[in-house]
Amino acid sequence: MTTITTQRNRVVTDQPEPDDVMVYIGWTGPTDEPGVRRTLSTRYMPIASYQECLDWAVGIADQMTHPLYVVPLNHNDILRTDRWTPFAGLLATLTDQERGALRRDVVNSMCEIMRDCDDWHVRADAHDILTQLKVIHHD
Repeated sequence: MTTITTQRNRVVTDQPEPDDVMVYIGWTGPTDEPGVRRTLSTRYMPIASYQECLDWAVGIADQMTHPLYVVPLNHNDILRTDRWTPFAGLLATLTDQERGALRRDVVNSMCEIMRDCDDWHVRADAHDILTQLKVIHHD
């Protein structure tokens, strides 16, 4: 764990591991109830945005009361916690038509990534997703 000390605060982070896929920034903030704090965070971003997230956190840390945390996540971190429970609940409520439309959007996005992305790691991930969705068959 690395702690970066700024003039008035600090940013805590772990260096990304090879299997990390996402990153977010978390911090605590006040609520309307005195003495009660709430946890806030940015949206989940691709791990390629790690340095950008770290730079942003360091740049804004002195304006915050409590430390900021830049958290890289791998698939196990994501799937074995309740972080994705709201998304799973949403997916469970989709109709067949909505699920079909979502699948088409995912397939189209992965095909565009395979066609347009310069990073072979990202293309390989897109290929794996298309294989899992049975769009690509290995005979």
